[in-house]
Amino acid sequence: MTTETRTRFYHRRAPGDLVFLATAIIAIIIIGHIVFVLLNANGGNDIVSTDADWAAWFATWFLNLFTPDSHDLNVVLNYGLAAVCYLLLGGILRRLINDL
Repeated sequence: MTTETRTRFYHRRAPGDLVFLATAIIAIIIIGHIVFVLLNANGGNDIVSTDADWAAWFATWFLNLFTPDSHDLNVVLNYGLAAVCYLLLGGILRRLINDL
């Protein structure tokens, strides 16, 4: 197997890519919570309640940042902002770490 073939099959990830993957997973958890709230998922379900707990923990700094009257809009604005910030932070850190 030549070096070119080996490189194609065994592409190595840069450390910044792993950081971005971690922040993307956090954003997915938060987005999952938004979807569960908008679809009125059963809060007694283990998956829904665990996701809600994790999303609330990850979005702690963003909770009640906006306080509209609608609960659904409150969740979309606050948790959505948290998800966007995690993705932006992950992208910035990915670039900084990979450029080192």
